[in-house]
Amino acid sequence: KTYHRNMARRWVLSLLMIIGIVGYFTIPTVASWIVSAGGMSAYNRNVARAGSVAGAAAGAIGGKVSGKLLK
Repeated sequence: KTYHRNMARRWVLSLLMIIGIVGYFTIPTVASWIVSAGGMSAYNRNVARAGSVAGAAAGAIGGKVSGKLLK
């Protein structure tokens, strides 16, 4: 009796381990699909564009100020 109980327990634990391994590798992929479908990539693109425009403006102002000071 104990042999069959241990074998059943081993099968259940093996099945849970396989489910865990498959989930470990598939959850990031599915999460990226959800984020892409939700439009988060477009949002990130707009935020990055705004950051680059702000950086360019700060660089232009800094260049103008340093040009005036070195004149």
